[in-house]
Amino acid sequence: MEIKTFLVTPLTAVIAVSSAAHGAQEAPISDRQNMMNPIMIQDYKGYAQELPTSGSKSDAEWLDVPQSVSVVTNTEMEDRGAVRLVDALDGVAGVNNTLGEGSRDQFVIRGFDAIRDVYRDGLRDDGNLQSYRSLANVEQVEVVKGPAGALYGRGSAGGIINLVTKRANGDEFTRLGTSYGSHDQVTGSIDSSTQLTDTVNGRINAEIRQSNSFVDHVDSEDYFIAPSLQFNPSEGHVVNLNLEFMHQELVPYRGIPSKDGKPVAVPRSTYFGSLNDYQESDSARIAIEDELTLTPEITWHNRAVYNRVTLEQQGTRQATTPVSDTNKVVQTVNTFGYDPRTTQTLQSELEWQLDNHQLLFGADYNQIDIDLNLARMNLPTKDIYNPTATNAPNPGFPAFRENTTKTLGLYLQDMITVGDWSFTGNVRQDRMELDQTTAAGVNSNNDDNKTSYRLGAVYRLTDDMSAYTTVAKSWQLPYGGSFVSPTQAEFFSTELLEVGAKAYVLDDALMLNAAVFQIDQEQPSTDADGFIVDKSRARHQGIELEMRGQITEQLSATASYTYMDAEDRDTGKKPNDVSDQLAALGATYQLDDAWRFGASVKYVGDRFAGNNEAVALGDYTLVDAMASYHVGKHRIQLNAYNLFDEEYYLGSTNGTSGVNSIGYGAPAEFMVSYHYEL
Repeated sequence: MEIKTFLVTPLTAVIAVSSAAHGAQEAPISDRQNMMNPIMIQDYKGYAQELPTSGSKSDAEWLDVPQSVSVVTNTEMEDRGAVRLVDALDGVAGVNNTLGEGSRDQFVIRGFDAIRDVYRDGLRDDGNLQSYRSLANVEQVEVVKGPAGALYGRGSAGGIINLVTKRANGDEFTRLGTSYGSHDQVTGSIDSSTQLTDTVNGRINAEIRQSNSFVDHVDSEDYFIAPSLQFNPSEGHVVNLNLEFMHQELVPYRGIPSKDGKPVAVPRSTYFGSLNDYQESDSARIAIEDELTLTPEITWHNRAVYNRVTLEQQGTRQATTPVSDTNKVVQTVNTFGYDPRTTQTLQSELEWQLDNHQLLFGADYNQIDIDLNLARMNLPTKDIYNPTATNAPNPGFPAFRENTTKTLGLYLQDMITVGDWSFTGNVRQDRMELDQTTAAGVNSNNDDNKTSYRLGAVYRLTDDMSAYTTVAKSWQLPYGGSFVSPTQAEFFSTELLEVGAKAYVLDDALMLNAAVFQIDQEQPSTDADGFIVDKSRARHQGIELEMRGQITEQLSATASYTYMDAEDRDTGKKPNDVSDQLAALGATYQLDDAWRFGASVKYVGDRFAGNNEAVALGDYTLVDAMASYHVGKHRIQLNAYNLFDEEYYLGSTNGTSGVNSIGYGAPAEFMVSYHYEL
């Protein structure tokens, strides 16, 4: 394969060496002008994905997107026995999970907290940020690394996580599944799809999850159902209607306290909460998506989503006060609830293929309304080595404040192909309005107009290999826009510099990606009059290497490595729960038509809980394994997690309270599952 003359970066060299080592097959060289024609879907298998859309919100080829994008396919999730989103993202380059108060999904992407950066089909999935999302209706997960505000608007300092919904595409099947695992974890699921008429398809996904925990008194119970319809009223016109309903009950786990810069030495099962701690939530999501092909060159997408969540939580927390010399930790009981929290989103996008331009015009409107109930009471101190769980008083759920966050965005993307080069330009203008009224009737607001951008260039070294560079800027709302604070009346800004290389090898079955990045964020602090009095500055820079796909017809594999130097530029300290190194290696082997075996290893480097490197958490290594047997319509699978029973700390909730909210990771566990397809 001829490599064109080019000033090759070290990352490009890495990809080129990998390509040669794995014997990439040469594809016929096509006319570069034809690269802008509609892309033919190729037959990728296993862990590679032919057309992730999250990096461009279009059908642009992955090689031509000037930003790092990782994809976790349904096949990979099944091999892992993934039940929650945290299971699906295990081992993705630049991504690590953390405690999340033991009641929700919470991830760190490139060293930045991403609790409010989860999306569903390109739209903000804000409604479920305080719960564990179900994977029952998720086809695959795509992760865009680095600020993505030019496409998605506010948020996304370290990146975004986009969940791609399963569609009622007319396939005929019914799949039943059940599993049993450690700590009485039981799941049951059904995924049924059919063609109802010549123009209407139907599908339904449902799931039940129940489990205890390795932590005393902690358990959970979930019910989820998602019916969907697809209408095909005419050629080139597709309408998808998706409904999701979830009920979740759980006991929050806020970990253990620390003393003298270390987590206290107590068994993993130790529970510092109260016997009557709980969280209960109900959510409903309605989504309509209309896709209309106006001409072979023009496609119009319209989406509307409404999400409503009610939630109550009573939770016992360790205060940030240092543990006393008498080994006592200060505690409070906190209650909060959404009564309700609603999200409304409208989006319209027009894709236009014009000669060597691939244009995207878009507009979206997002409104989040939060009726928050909140109260807190002090509790007696608790012995850190012998905590006794009792019932805590309930301070009730008094009205606390009402918040409304509105965002109106207009955006444009142009991907231009000129010979072996493609250039991407994104610009987005957002009008953001935050309004708040407290129970005492005090009103406050925070409004502004902000412009985000991305400029990228990609060079095709071969038909299967590219090198890229990009610069981008995004804006974030203080506290994710959940409330207004007079000391943070200015929005945060994040800038990205990234250079990388991508390749498909082994006849397009294996995806390789390498990136060097630098992300700078500024968080202004203001006085009561809204004037900036100080700025907190962070710089996260590092290297990511990732491989996903098929090495042979029988062997699927993933590998990733992340090195990151993340620091507060004023103190030189690491942020809360950010590791300097992440590494993962996994593989599954299809021995024959019946047997499939797999194993993975994951390494997480040294981290700290709390700001200013307050508590050392150390590093850890986990080893997982799986085996499955498939005969006829039956499949039995065994997954073993943390095979060597490594004792480790999963992480801490955040920089302020993290010093006394450190969560143990799970010990050795297993899960056996049975699947049947009608």
